[in-house]
Amino acid sequence: MLRKVKRIKLGKQIYRRLMKRVLERDGWRCQKCGSLENLQVHHRIKRSQQGNDALGNLVSLCAHCHLEEHGQPQVRHLRPKTQLKVV
Repeated sequence: MLRKVKRIKLGKQIYRRLMKRVLERDGWRCQKCGSLENLQVHHRIKRSQQGNDALGNLVSLCAHCHLEEHGQPQVRHLRPKTQLKVV
């Protein structure tokens, strides 16, 4: 039987610095698709499954790829084409 390990909860400022370090390490790009927009930090091993906040367990993903990693694929919204005014 596995014992539940008490996890140290990081303060907001420390966690923000950690997230910034992950984004910098990953070149401010989604590590799945290469996007530069809507970046988030993802735990490879979920915290609920004893994953920790170590750099090796964290990766930068865009919001779309992050949802896919959690089994919630969504249709990517494309920017609407600008309409030309006919004069």
